[in-house]
Amino acid sequence: MAETNSRTTLNQLIETCKDGESGFLHAAQLVGDAGFKALFVDLARRRSQVAAELLPHAQRFGGAEAADGTVAASLHRKWMDVRDNWSRHDDRAIMAEARRGDSMTVAAFKDALAGVLPASVRDMVERQYAEISSAHDQLAHAQPGVA
Repeated sequence: MAETNSRTTLNQLIETCKDGESGFLHAAQLVGDAGFKALFVDLARRRSQVAAELLPHAQRFGGAEAADGTVAASLHRKWMDVRDNWSRHDDRAIMAEARRGDSMTVAAFKDALAGVLPASVRDMVERQYAEISSAHDQLAHAQPGVA
């Protein structure tokens, strides 16, 4: 049973990271500020790396190939488009939506660590959680014109 839970947990983390990668790339397309754009592209790259690092561990527990993300995240990206249009392309509105979406990634890693993970992956997930939390804080303090 632990392997099934570990597989499910790791697959959820991978999907969440893929969602974050897609969301950050989408946000980068919407913002005009070069600093925000660079930050979003960097965060997308980092989420992709986290997902890639998790994938072999999920597969070891019988997990499927990584998905491209969830329907909920796809809907959130559509909402970002709507909000961007309503706010007349306000970079701060896009930043707020990116932070809101990224909160889901932080919560997913926190939940994973609250559960039972095998020792072989727990240290890695703890390190990833620290990195993701730090990046989330970076989003909270990002200012226009500053990468």
